[in-house]
Amino acid sequence: MPSISDNAARHTVIDRRPGHYLCFPDVCITKTGRLVVVYNEYDQHVATRRALVVRTSDDLGDTWSPVRLLRTDMSHCPRITALEDGHLVIGDDHGPTFLWSADNGETWAAHKGGGMAHGLIDRLIQLDTNTFLTTGHQHRGTHSHPAIRQAPPEQMVYISENRCRTWKALSVMTFLRNLTLCEASMCRMPDGRILSIQRENSFVYEPMYVCQSTDNGQTWSDPIPTGLIGHRPTMNLTPSGKLLVTYRNVGPDRGTCAWLGSEDELYGFRVHGYAPGNPENTADGLKVDSEEGPEQVVRYALRPMTDPRRAKARLEADIRVDEAGPNGVAMRLGVWWRILADRIVFDAPHNPENETDEAVTSFVPLPTNRTNTITIKYANGLCRLMVNGREKAALPVPADNADTRPIIVGSPYPFENNRVRCTWHSIRLRMDDPAWPAPYEWEWKAGDPLPDADAARSILELKNDREANPGDFGYSGWVTLPDGSFYCVYHHGAGDEPGYSPGKSAHIIGTRFSEKDFA
Repeated sequence: MPSISDNAARHTVIDRRPGHYLCFPDVCITKTGRLVVVYNEYDQHVATRRALVVRTSDDLGDTWSPVRLLRTDMSHCPRITALEDGHLVIGDDHGPTFLWSADNGETWAAHKGGGMAHGLIDRLIQLDTNTFLTTGHQHRGTHSHPAIRQAPPEQMVYISENRCRTWKALSVMTFLRNLTLCEASMCRMPDGRILSIQRENSFVYEPMYVCQSTDNGQTWSDPIPTGLIGHRPTMNLTPSGKLLVTYRNVGPDRGTCAWLGSEDELYGFRVHGYAPGNPENTADGLKVDSEEGPEQVVRYALRPMTDPRRAKARLEADIRVDEAGPNGVAMRLGVWWRILADRIVFDAPHNPENETDEAVTSFVPLPTNRTNTITIKYANGLCRLMVNGREKAALPVPADNADTRPIIVGSPYPFENNRVRCTWHSIRLRMDDPAWPAPYEWEWKAGDPLPDADAARSILELKNDREANPGDFGYSGWVTLPDGSFYCVYHHGAGDEPGYSPGKSAHIIGTRFSEKDFA
């Protein structure tokens, strides 16, 4: 994956002040070329103090005006839109409230937006002088569903016919049992369609999904998986006609990222990896020689099971393990199957309905000093482990639980006791789900590019933040600058810096990049 994370010349600190958790920014560019950024000033991620901040730049982000507080009563995740007539509109989640400026952000007039019941609203799509679309989400019900760890979210599209004074619900974009789709970003395509890309929030490496509307948001297609694993995306078209998405990358190696490509290139799951110091890709296979600690960990997130109640999966690898600590190398389907030089160790899942029921650790012997074929089959809440074609264990797992869904190869968490010396010769995954039009199949073998090469080719890392809490980075907005390059604003936790405190440290960064950076 190309990265400009350490290129200091590309990054500008827009706002960083001790005692403030600065977060959730968005940006627009006016007809005069002024950048206007809006964001929140909190005391911490789960805030008890919330203010709305605006700053402007007349030199394309090199310097910024003093901090201006537009709201000090309450604010959350503002979005800003520059309209064709020159007006700027901030949509603030609380109220909701809409703030208008007719003078390049110098002065603002606020009014409530009645009729809207969903939050984390998107930028505006203007249909005519008075008519606008936006979208927001809320969780339906109070029951935390075990398959997604929360109540299912409903993504609702709203329409206003009086310039954001009042809103009415137009359509439900998504409301699904096993996909927590939310935080949608909508984009008008040249043929008139509206695309919407949505965060998926189950934390099982499920990708973001795209829906489309051919009737100005009145109806929506079924969601299609993308090749991006992320939160709070911002999607729009570039001058070259490509789609650009900035987002919080919550794949195995976290940070703020950008994706660039055609609509067709956006679709289809892609393996994401974490391998900062490893592995060595040879003609014989993927050689991993890792010491203790997280610096050399190797792991790859494969496509998860969306609904384990009905899905069937088969994960298989040809692997030689010469040395491994307890967390050195593993395969995950249903549970972690930890592969040592002479055995495979696994834990029976803890039964949450019985507080005295503890996980039971078991193992099966593994032939040493050779390559072994390890196969894990899953169906109907049962995992079967096979070694070199012979079944060695059968393990029941909850069929309707988020912990059953991830499919991963490499080092499991926590990143300790993870010394390993091994060679992956091949990895194969097949999944069948009655809801899918065709089975999903993926294979990597010796001689191929790295397993995550497809994702890495089209994703640019703006700023890595792998050591920060996921909530402390990556909400973003971006604009095209007059020279055709891009300027992205986002909040950044700086988890690798002294003084970082999870949930209490974040500041606002602006980053310049261009299409050439994706090469």
